[in-house]
Amino acid sequence: MEETSTYRAVRIDDTADWRLIVYISRTGMSAYLKNEEDPTEPVITLFSRVWERDDDTLLRNIETTVYDNPQLLDDFSTEIVIISDRALWAPRHAVEESEGEEELYNRVYKAEEEDIFIDEYDDKMCMYTLTEGLQPFIRRTLPGARTWCQQTLEVSRYIDRFADMPRLYVDIRDGEADYVGFDGRKLLIATTHPWRDKMEIAYQIFNIMDIYGLDPEECQVSLSGKREIKSELMQLLREHIRFVMLTMLPGAAAKGELPPAVGLLLSRLKKTT
Repeated sequence: MEETSTYRAVRIDDTADWRLIVYISRTGMSAYLKNEEDPTEPVITLFSRVWERDDDTLLRNIETTVYDNPQLLDDFSTEIVIISDRALWAPRHAVEESEGEEELYNRVYKAEEEDIFIDEYDDKMCMYTLTEGLQPFIRRTLPGARTWCQQTLEVSRYIDRFADMPRLYVDIRDGEADYVGFDGRKLLIATTHPWRDKMEIAYQIFNIMDIYGLDPEECQVSLSGKREIKSELMQLLREHIRFVMLTMLPGAAAKGELPPAVGLLLSRLKKTT
């Protein structure tokens, strides 16, 4: 496991004044502290680690990182963002009419019931996994922590963005990208696909537009994530799509100081406190 920054313990007088945000993906993990008593204080980065993508060692890497950073085990209110490429959205009634979340989820992906996380949003449910054993580990070591799929944060952030045309939001990370599309407040799609070069991202965008009958003259495409890929992709897409722009992100995420999903979560928490 390659460590990109050393452990940084932060002196905390009262953990009740702080919110812990943990970010977990297939290729790394990071953690942040946000002072809820003083919203003007910048977010503190506790650590950021990266490792090679390997499903066989993923859980062990996560466990080692937690135990190597004991401040994570303090009595914070904790939020965990899980970057999953195996998220399945379904109407709540479809889940209720099936034999349960596990049966419905396993029509598309494979996972045991104890490994399936569930986010509920309006009349929809997002079921997702990252690696076998992660949910039991979180329950043991970070009891009471709330988990979020990055797609849930994207959907809840962008669904109310006003536009008189369909919208497609694309968040680009190393090796994968999220695609979240709306027509008004109707969720059309929320999915994650791998990519090796910008043309694969462009292909997914055009494929989604074709599937849902979105007119390139009447559809808005917004990009976030990796800066160099965004710039190249924007230039390419503008040759075929009329409205292509950068996604407006909150605070430090807009400056690239935080992962976009962490910025979206902090913005959501700010609205509910």
